[in-house]
Amino acid sequence: MSDLTTVAFAGTTFQIRRDPARPSFFLFGVRKSGSSIMNAMVSALAGFNDVNYVDVAGRLFDAGVRVAVWQPDAEMSVLLDGGNLYGGFRNAPLGIAGHPYVAASRSVLMVRDPRDALVSEYFSNAHSHSVPAEGEARDYLLAEREKALRASIAEYVMKRAPDLRRTLRQYHGFLDQPGLRLYRYEDAILQKRWFLQDVCEHWDWRVTDAQLGGILGWADVMPEEENPTAFVRKVVPGDHKDKLGADTIAQLDEYFAEELALFGYDEEA
Repeated sequence: MSDLTTVAFAGTTFQIRRDPARPSFFLFGVRKSGSSIMNAMVSALAGFNDVNYVDVAGRLFDAGVRVAVWQPDAEMSVLLDGGNLYGGFRNAPLGIAGHPYVAASRSVLMVRDPRDALVSEYFSNAHSHSVPAEGEARDYLLAEREKALRASIAEYVMKRAPDLRRTLRQYHGFLDQPGLRLYRYEDAILQKRWFLQDVCEHWDWRVTDAQLGGILGWADVMPEEENPTAFVRKVVPGDHKDKLGADTIAQLDEYFAEELALFGYDEEA
């Protein structure tokens, strides 16, 4: 795209389209909840619809900028303009949560059963999570890897539970926005064609069968067996039932009771 402008935020540069006559879109996620494959698939849809994809959190991660630095920063609003899809988020961008532009836009949020997300986070931090080349984010992730390798799965998930619950609750304000459409990982990842078509319907985008087939050709990959060190380790929902004992699950059920009810997981407990 030749009509892009370079804009700086948090010491990092972004390529932004400036077209106030067009709408923009937001793609929100939670760590270990399908955010990587969601962003990859939906950014491909954006390209088919002449929408500029801005990987906000991804670029900040690569630059070594900690979430705690950019998340509350209202200066992120300098990136907002028409014709863009803002994504990469595994944490709610609280600094722009109340911005009228965000509230008026159509957005997507994907969540996952927090019990499965915590188990996935253990394996990711212990074995497969990418690490930036430099910066505070690199130091943080290397420290998390060491913690995960020293702990049992049960110990690690209970220690990480407060941070995941905080992440989920920071999205509560976004749930009230009329343009937000909520998806569950368990539905979207197992029905990717339906998910992509539904996102296009929500955003008034177009996608052909051939384009969908092209995306699904590389995105709709299910591992035949679990590989603990692979990025796509295991996709099937309910993994926490295989990895955690009854006592740990009971503690998580109580701790995440509000989230399990809000997103419909209490019926599957």
